[in-house]
Amino acid sequence: MSLIVLFFTLLVVLADAESNGYKSYKNYKVFEITGSLESVSDFRGHMETNESVVGDNEAVFVWGSGHMLHALVPEGRLAHVRATLRQRNLTATLLQHDVSQYCVEQANSRRTKEFGWSAYYDVDDMYAYLRNMSARYPAWAAPVVGGRSYEGREILGLRVRNPGAARQPAIFIESGIHAEEWITSATITYFINELLTSNDPNMTALRDNFDWHIFPLVNPDGYHYSMSNDVMWRKTRSRSPNGCFGADPNRNWDYKWDLALNASSDPCDNRYTGSQPFSEVETRTLASYITAVENLQAYLAFHSNAQMLLVPYSDSKEHLDNYHDLIQVGKATLEYGRRVNGEKYDGVGTAAEMLYPASGGSMDWVRHTLRTPLVYTWELRGWALPCWPAARIPEQGDEVTQMIHGLTVEARKLGYLK
Repeated sequence: MSLIVLFFTLLVVLADAESNGYKSYKNYKVFEITGSLESVSDFRGHMETNESVVGDNEAVFVWGSGHMLHALVPEGRLAHVRATLRQRNLTATLLQHDVSQYCVEQANSRRTKEFGWSAYYDVDDMYAYLRNMSARYPAWAAPVVGGRSYEGREILGLRVRNPGAARQPAIFIESGIHAEEWITSATITYFINELLTSNDPNMTALRDNFDWHIFPLVNPDGYHYSMSNDVMWRKTRSRSPNGCFGADPNRNWDYKWDLALNASSDPCDNRYTGSQPFSEVETRTLASYITAVENLQAYLAFHSNAQMLLVPYSDSKEHLDNYHDLIQVGKATLEYGRRVNGEKYDGVGTAAEMLYPASGGSMDWVRHTLRTPLVYTWELRGWALPCWPAARIPEQGDEVTQMIHGLTVEARKLGYLK
């Protein structure tokens, strides 16, 4: 949802990045920025909209919320950023002098022959894992195609359901819509593994009682480009007439698209809305798939890394008719996650209240168009530096697995997911 950064384990030797065509982010610095809520919000808005810092090869990236942000700043923008901080009476603490050096230190994470959760994997490996799981558990799991990408890739997912059950409540899971948020896709493949392989009664209950449509990677072109060319890449890879690439796929859905909140009409901007609603083949075809899901009761979207649980809407602070139920279920969900590692999420609340106003997002479109009763967006945990260590993927995987379990338990108490 936000300009969130996941900068870790590049799986290439970043010391040679420039010669290999991989953007190295040499001399980019990471700052922690604190101050009043109003000043921090104003700083973020300035960084995301000012023409001198976005839409070029030396953009400033910001992520976080509330009284604290983190900013990834190229050397050429330091003077501008420092002046902006002074004007708003904000405090900036330098966390990392040279991000490229930090990433070289972390590049010891390597993919193994067998798919696992100690490294980040590219599209083909992830898709091979999904197909392998369906082959291992053919009675329970089947590959499904949720759409296609601009470059012709499938949006591949797994449908997991009890072969002996009649019509079940359907739960749709989406992750990887923002290309740089690698941890989301890794976390959801971890959940798939638990769902299909665990003998824990809580997991078998999830497997037995619901019709799962799980898509770990709904922006495959952008994800591949992020892994192979530019770790900060966020958008799709469609091409605009002016030569710029991609649109933000979470600003491209046909819900309040024309408001362009926290979005841009500039094709070169990271938050480009696209030329029209559903201009991107990824969002258009995925929306068609979601619309066809029978008995859709819950839609769960995963982003990183603000450590929040959000409910619709993103464009206003209007509360849904079942808002109090969503809050109750959400609080229980977060408590299940807290029990794993003691980590506390912010929330639960509307995206507009908790994060910032935005428009054209998948969560809002699903709720408004399909009237799906349970709709949530996770902002997974982050890091003081823009990364999540690959060796710690299972931490978030375990938390999310328990949170999804908790969501189903609490929702059923209130009469949902029947």
